[in-house]
Amino acid sequence: MDTMQQQTPWLPPSEALNRPLNRQTDDAIRALSQAVTTRRLGFKIGSLGLLIAENAISELTGILSVCPIPNTASWLVGLINLRGNLLPVFDLNMLLGLEKGSEKKRMLLILGEGEAAGTIVIDGLPVHLMFSENDKLESLPNLPDAIKPFAISGYEKEGEIWFNFDHLGFFQSLINKVPA
Repeated sequence: MDTMQQQTPWLPPSEALNRPLNRQTDDAIRALSQAVTTRRLGFKIGSLGLLIAENAISELTGILSVCPIPNTASWLVGLINLRGNLLPVFDLNMLLGLEKGSEKKRMLLILGEGEAAGTIVIDGLPVHLMFSENDKLESLPNLPDAIKPFAISGYEKEGEIWFNFDHLGFFQSLINKVPA
């Protein structure tokens, strides 16, 4: 009988439904914001980490035979023939003045399809990354001018910064930089 008297009395249904739930709501929101994650594919250009757009078509290949284009910018390596489509190959290390990674691991990353596709020389295999809202940067660090308008937001993960990369806008901007 004593144990029944020590139990907390049940609330009437109207009180139970109308009681404040602030603490539980705050805890739930905090847990939800930490639980919402974004999985992205990223690649490195020197020390610069770039993320492929979520719905972008991308393909990875070894360095194929690149046909150089005479009298053009040094960062425009040339053209490759990919299944009958001629794609420009850009060396962003050279364009942005960054240090090159290991020559052994260099690969071609094809972003986009058809006439909107372009190829970037990258340093090694792309990596899968998971980001939460807590990893999102409030402000971006300084970037080279050529890529700054196309690195629209970023995340920090394990001491490395990864930028969302607008490759379509970037490729379009490079068209104007190639000497005619």
